[in-house]
Amino acid sequence: MKRRIKVTIADFAALQENLNDPQELALYESANGNTYDAEIEHDGYAIVDVTEEDYIELAPGEYQLMIEEWTDAGRVGEWQLQTKSDPADDTALLYRLVDANGKEQDAPVSLSKQVVELIAKAWFGKSKKPQADE
Repeated sequence: MKRRIKVTIADFAALQENLNDPQELALYESANGNTYDAEIEHDGYAIVDVTEEDYIELAPGEYQLMIEEWTDAGRVGEWQLQTKSDPADDTALLYRLVDANGKEQDAPVSLSKQVVELIAKAWFGKSKKPQADE
């Protein structure tokens, strides 16, 4: 499945150890900080075609999923909740409420993707069944 991602490699040390070809390492370095459409594999790795002949494979920690335009996330009463990637922080999402005419009700709020994930798990994750004492 193709998804929009931004390459966010913070440390090239592991790549330098695993890649023997300096030209291949240069592909990763030139892709870093750029946004691409990538094929996301079942194991979370992303395959990015950086040129017609060359591709790179990114581990889950080496890229961020991106939502570049305001996207509807659901309704809250009479308002629509919208989200998009925070342009100031690749690891955060912006959220805002808009009315039926598309007018913002409050200024957008930035939340870490990790915070959003933890909240979702806390509210909607399945709790473990208590074990009976024997």
